[in-house]
Amino acid sequence: MINKKIVLMDLDNTIIDFNECARHSIMNIFADLGFNYDEHVFETFITENVKIWKRLELGEIDKPYLRANRWNIILGKLGIKYDGTIIEERFENGVAKGAYPVEYAYELLEYLYKKYDIYVVSNGFRFVQESRVKIGKYDKYFKELFLSEDIGIQKPDTRFFDYCYEKIGRPPKEDLILIGDSLSADIKGGNNFGIDTIWFNKNSDPESDTIKATYTVTHLKEIENLL
Repeated sequence: MINKKIVLMDLDNTIIDFNECARHSIMNIFADLGFNYDEHVFETFITENVKIWKRLELGEIDKPYLRANRWNIILGKLGIKYDGTIIEERFENGVAKGAYPVEYAYELLEYLYKKYDIYVVSNGFRFVQESRVKIGKYDKYFKELFLSEDIGIQKPDTRFFDYCYEKIGRPPKEDLILIGDSLSADIKGGNNFGIDTIWFNKNSDPESDTIKATYTVTHLKEIENLL
């Protein structure tokens, strides 16, 4: 077992199933507007959403840009003429109401919070994350939510983790471990900050040649064998 005291935990697609939240939100919006919905719509959303969040992580764009352009880009790819900023607002509100857990999320949190202090580290929008944490009753497990919107810096920027580290009280870094699904945001950020990481590779994606996690799991239950 790994000797740790503090867990930094990503939220989207690590604990809360963002994809499922997004799917339901999009389906409801398209039904309301009379747009045809099929799996191509969701696949297009996932592809373009990943691209624009990568740009955010790299510091190429900020969140106002993302909000203003994400759905205009997606609608353009789908050949739908509509104001993407209207879709964006409705989409975020819909996602904020979804707290679908990743498989075994509650069981893992029950296990971890009895042994460790757990802090959320997320790039997600504040009102969306706070809403879903409350709706899903995840809040009992977390000491605090560290959100990039409040900090003003995104993961994987080391300054994001500097902020969290100061707030936690600057414990020995060997006491910390980060759990997340994103190599580029979570694992790279943890590596750069000098703490151990667990990559939740749910879809068994190919490993990176340049970003290496300390540990890799494909199911959340496996983390109980580590911590």
